[in-house]
Amino acid sequence: MTVIDTRPWLDEFVQACEKKDSFLSKNLLIEQRKKICEPIKEREISSEKLHSILLRHGLFEPREWKQVAKAGRQMGRKGLWEVAAREYRRLKRKWQGPDTAIYIFPVAQFHLPSRTRQIVKSGLSFRRCLFLFLAPDVPDIEIKALLAHEYNHICRLAETKYKADEMPLKEALVMEGLAEYAVKEMYGEKQVSHWTKRYRERDILRIWNRHFLPELELKGQENHQPYLYGKSGPLPEWIGYQIGYEIVEGFQKQSSYHSMSDLLRLSADKLIAGSFFRM
Repeated sequence: MTVIDTRPWLDEFVQACEKKDSFLSKNLLIEQRKKICEPIKEREISSEKLHSILLRHGLFEPREWKQVAKAGRQMGRKGLWEVAAREYRRLKRKWQGPDTAIYIFPVAQFHLPSRTRQIVKSGLSFRRCLFLFLAPDVPDIEIKALLAHEYNHICRLAETKYKADEMPLKEALVMEGLAEYAVKEMYGEKQVSHWTKRYRERDILRIWNRHFLPELELKGQENHQPYLYGKSGPLPEWIGYQIGYEIVEGFQKQSSYHSMSDLLRLSADKLIAGSFFRM
């Protein structure tokens, strides 16, 4: 498997919308699901549920259909699919990772200037496929970094084999930390996400001991959201993501160098124990 050419799907979606009443958003939503989600062979859930998830994570809105065809052509001229395909092959060799399918679609508000978009770019990974939501103006290096983050998740999932409702919080933290550490290792500090260095070490350790340590075995990805994203109660925004990154970075500083291929195969317990966090 490799990068799927989704441009024909975008064209089919636009053509279907042209035949519908563009003022009925329900019709547009149905057409988007049919043309964008139903053809995905690797989906492990219904097309309806997948559609809802993709929209939450950055897929363009159905009402943006009039601009979609132009965006597909612009992204094609820029070679976004080819950039992703070459980088996927490189990462797969370097990390000895599994085969996966990669789907690229325009990000929500792709036709607006990047500074005014709510989401500049976004990615999402499942066990057997990943999604990149991009705009024509996204630089190649950012496409590569986003792809590396999401593909790193797939490599980790292949090693741990956790199901969504079985994954403990400690693994969710480590998974995000590994993915962003991979970005730093491959593309440099400039491509690392803003959430990696938001809070001071002493504040992170206090939050870790009080709120995360008692819940490390908490299972289920839905239950992990408040810990990863924060923003509610005593947990600041993006705190879980930064903790995950600090775990992996701390492990590397306090041990002999491990390649990403090695790190992907270490347990969450070992990574945490080898960092400045403690179980």
